[in-house]
Amino acid sequence: MDAIDLTLLEALERDGRQSFGTLAETVGLSKTPCWNRVQALERSGVIQGYGVELDLRSLGLGVVALVQVMIDFARRAEFEQAVLENPAILECHTTAGEADYVLKVVCSDVDDLDDLLRYNLSLLPGLQRSTTIICLKTVKQRGSPIAAARRVRAGTRRKIGDR
Repeated sequence: MDAIDLTLLEALERDGRQSFGTLAETVGLSKTPCWNRVQALERSGVIQGYGVELDLRSLGLGVVALVQVMIDFARRAEFEQAVLENPAILECHTTAGEADYVLKVVCSDVDDLDDLLRYNLSLLPGLQRSTTIICLKTVKQRGSPIAAARRVRAGTRRKIGDR
């Protein structure tokens, strides 16, 4: 992956619906080479799809919570399958540390979250214990993987302020 690919990805990250003409102009290519590069990035799996950003509150989902979960690892496959089938769980991450997984869930309100925790998540296969953190305000929802990749490639992993 070269600098042109990163610039292409950055432009698509900002607006995945832009035309190939606009995209090509942004990266300094003609349409066909631009289209070929995007196709190659899709085939290689770097681009995994295109989507839309949604406002959760507008959808009636005013509460976001993170649920740290400890499970019986013998039931890991069952647990993961149940998570995949649960529409209230937007994300599930395996973790190192005290929790085995962290789930990001969305609910309409605190009563809905209480119901989800009591009558749904508590019944997930292999669940031994969970801890819930309610998000009060989202400061940053979606960072840029391209900006993070550029930081790593540039070797600027030091803390902000270090010289």
